Amino acid sequence: MSELPSLPVWAKTLQRRIRQRGIDFFILYGPGVRDLHPLGVRRFGTISDCLAQVILNDRSAIVTYDRGAGIGFSDRDVENDFKTVLKAYDKIGGTNLAQVQPRDPDRALQLIETYLRYQLGGSPRFSAAVIIDYGETVAPAGEPGQLPAEDRGAIVTLRRWASEPLFLQRSVTFCLLVETTATLSAALVADARTFEIAVPVPDEQERYAYLAGRGSRPETFAAVDARRVAILTAGLTRLHLESLLAEAEAGGAPLDQDALTREKKRLIEEASGGLLTFMTSRVGLDAVAGHEGAKALLRETAQALSQGRLDVVPMGYLICGPVGTGKSFIVQCFAKEIGIPVVELLNFRSKWQGQTEANLERVLALLDAIGPVAVVVDEADAALGTRETGGADSGVSERVFASLAAFMGDTRRRGKVIWFLMTSRPDLVPVDLKRQGRAEEHLALFPPATIAERAKVFDLLRERLRIGLEPGVDAAALLGETREALSAADLEAILVRGSRRMAAGGQQVLSAALLRELIRDFQPPSYPLQLEYQRLIAAFECTSRRLLPPDLAAVPPETIGARLAELRAALGTST
Repeated sequence: MSELPSLPVWAKTLQRRIRQRGIDFFILYGPGVRDLHPLGVRRFGTISDCLAQVILNDRSAIVTYDRGAGIGFSDRDVENDFKTVLKAYDKIGGTNLAQVQPRDPDRALQLIETYLRYQLGGSPRFSAAVIIDYGETVAPAGEPGQLPAEDRGAIVTLRRWASEPLFLQRSVTFCLLVETTATLSAALVADARTFEIAVPVPDEQERYAYLAGRGSRPETFAAVDARRVAILTAGLTRLHLESLLAEAEAGGAPLDQDALTREKKRLIEEASGGLLTFMTSRVGLDAVAGHEGAKALLRETAQALSQGRLDVVPMGYLICGPVGTGKSFIVQCFAKEIGIPVVELLNFRSKWQGQTEANLERVLALLDAIGPVAVVVDEADAALGTRETGGADSGVSERVFASLAAFMGDTRRRGKVIWFLMTSRPDLVPVDLKRQGRAEEHLALFPPATIAERAKVFDLLRERLRIGLEPGVDAAALLGETREALSAADLEAILVRGSRRMAAGGQQVLSAALLRELIRDFQPPSYPLQLEYQRLIAAFECTSRRLLPPDLAAVPPETIGARLAELRAALGTST
């Protein structure tokens, strides 16, 4: 017993609830369910091993089950007792279950229950624990009427175990293991007699304990010590750490910070199932042309993070503005300066029942583990769902919305998970997601309004694209020759055309004649009403007046609202 490790929070919660009685059925879920767990001094095993050898090691019998391996036992004596019960069962039913136990859940669970009842009836001191792994294959999510009969039977059996007086009065504990509760039967999860416990990835101290106690080569931590590695690997499991250490030892090279950062990105992207991707940029906010007010506000956040002042960091940002104003680019550049990981949330929706919610649960658990982190959601008006869909997708959007709103609004995550919702239609983002306490700072980006601003944007884009300009060329004068209100995206398109023409003609620099020709020839796509609407709705949503162009700053909000109503009528939109 002296070798047993100190228990993590989830294990202490499980022990406390077991002692309190009244509940015998526990659902253990989360990324930690598939991780290694301490069993003793330099000993690690699966969560089933941890339950059997550490948390529930005082039980007379421990029975395990999953659909692949079938029924298993903690030791040979328990297995022999089980077979003795089955032999009696075989004599009555004419079966051969003592020799070959079934693996399908419906019959396997019945045999486990028969064994428990027999032992409880024969010994007042008998105690047991049943550990069921890969719970989603035993009690899967889905409409009851559409599930196979054996799945419905297994779900009923598990729910009955949770309320069986004999099991509740005696020391019998059931643990169902699953990575996400979204893949489990909703009736089982919602049952008041089951208790869900999240098993997270290890925290910094647990990661350090694993790194320090594992026994690595001295040179492994020559470039970066174990304490620093524990800090840099937030969000990783012990299995991930083992992979990092094994690779370093196989290559004979010490771990270094660059390799750790690179591998952490890869492992987290894999752990998210491809739903998160890290955003990186070689340039910072200085590369962003214009938008001085927005850059200043973003730099305030970067400075607060660098000083550890998480209490003053916004919960999130709504980045809005017409198409082509550089919303994605400014966030990418911010990733260079913020000093914390920046990830983009990709499409997590699935056509399979329950998978969308399972994907989101996995992502949110991972974000909690790797924080502080900034999360970017592009086209947020379409990606995040809404509270009211009229049941068009069987309530998936409502459930997604509720989970996201609860996660984003938890002030305990202030400065730890920062949201960036990007859209050209902020009016379509539900109010509950963009209110104060969630995406509370609304930054509006607008196209360059003057020739001087366009020329500045042009020069910065040209430098970023590494396009040389012929000496003496006055880009501002040439841009002044067109009446088109060119956006940053339009100017980039002109430069890309110029680069292509230069390559075809063997030119090294962009000449005045070619630039004039390109500017005169360029005709941006014309959607005047849509662009006006996007510009006005961005101004209407903006939470900082200093971000507005002079012409919009001088217009009262009610006037902007009236014009927006006219545009909605003209465009045939209801919002």
